[in-house]
Amino acid sequence: MQDDHAQISLQIAASMENKYSRNIAKLEIELSEKQCNMAEIERYKESCEKGDGIAYYDSFRKHNIDRSRESPASFWDEILDIQANSDRECLARFWDEIIELWEGHALPSDFDSQNKLINAGTEYGRLVEPLDIAHYYGMSNGNGNYLSDGRPNRHKVLQKWMEEKEKTRSSRCRSERSKLASLPQDSCFWARVEEALKEMKNLEQGQQQKLERLEMFEDYATRLINDRNISSDVFLEGSSFMEWWKEWKEYQRNQFPEWTSPLYEIMETKSWKR
Repeated sequence: MQDDHAQISLQIAASMENKYSRNIAKLEIELSEKQCNMAEIERYKESCEKGDGIAYYDSFRKHNIDRSRESPASFWDEILDIQANSDRECLARFWDEIIELWEGHALPSDFDSQNKLINAGTEYGRLVEPLDIAHYYGMSNGNGNYLSDGRPNRHKVLQKWMEEKEKTRSSRCRSERSKLASLPQDSCFWARVEEALKEMKNLEQGQQQKLERLEMFEDYATRLINDRNISSDVFLEGSSFMEWWKEWKEYQRNQFPEWTSPLYEIMETKSWKR
């Protein structure tokens, strides 16, 4: 009888291993294919920066607002945005499928710790989540809060996997950056900018209790820049971050003509370029 139970257990285990193997093989093929979508979004990013002189986040957000108001962008911009949005949605479906399989125990227990997966998920989050944020705020015309209400589960799970992996890496393997990153290392950076812009409007309406949150955002931005965990497109003239910075500096200078801060020194001297 015990032998029968053991045999059944072995058969179940073998069946599960075969299922895991099939799922992993399928996902690895799809992951390779999805690099084409990632490359297309990279090209979209470069096109926005070189052609329009604007961060791809701001370009995608603006054109989402234009469409929601039935005021379409130029034909060429519309084509680029449609392609970027198609790639964004394709990648979302792929990573949603992975998370669904993982949460449904259809993947090995150590799947979330594999370097290839962690690296691909982190790259995806940093490149594509800004477009999800832009879509959220563009379609809602700035209303709502992406961080508390709009962030998809896939980004939360992928961030958790990345953070868990970081804990296992020796601090000796981490080196300080000598130049700016290609993308903000916090994939939610632009959502934090959006919320800071809304806090500025509240300040203008006399809601002084928002001041502390804005000071915290300033400290956060200062750390990102000092650690080089931010990208150069953040500082393009038409970026949402530069819009916030101009409003924040004007507010502080109106309140305290001699006001200065670590971020003020960085922005005035443009030391982030060094």
